[in-house]
Amino acid sequence: MSTAAGRSWPRIRQGVAGDAGPAAEVHCSSALIAYADIFPATATKPTPESLTPGWATLLGSPDASVLVAEPADDSGELVGTVALLSDPEPDTDLLLSRLYVRPDWWGSGLGSDLHWSAIAASRELGAGRLALWVLEANERARAMYERWGWSLVPGRTFANEPPTIVDVRYQLDLNRPC
Repeated sequence: MSTAAGRSWPRIRQGVAGDAGPAAEVHCSSALIAYADIFPATATKPTPESLTPGWATLLGSPDASVLVAEPADDSGELVGTVALLSDPEPDTDLLLSRLYVRPDWWGSGLGSDLHWSAIAASRELGAGRLALWVLEANERARAMYERWGWSLVPGRTFANEPPTIVDVRYQLDLNRPC
């Protein structure tokens, strides 16, 4: 399968320590576009350099599983990421986090492939219920999660900096058909 641009379809694999920098690049390129109309112009912009330490910590954590997508052409670039983390909340087993796809792959179905790969991995880990946090104003992502069967958890929010930017919580019951 290939994208409209004729590129080879990415394979999804388990992330490794060496993926921290490339994962930060994917995260940064996606966030700069997806959040451009959400965060004020004066907000500090992420950079791959500022995001790499967080990715390195995540990729080295025994409490996280990171999946990455790379083109089958072995170019070494990453084009997508998703992570599963332990969720400290008692109502869920795992937290789906950091689902990012490079903007030139948006609309290709890669985000969906990463999502469903993370769902399969969650089931293999014995999870029955997942949660995620998404920016309340990120209508594109929220619509995507709702299409995939996620349900908004009313009243569950998390304020960012500035505090007017709010995350909302979604849950997915893995024991019911999607």
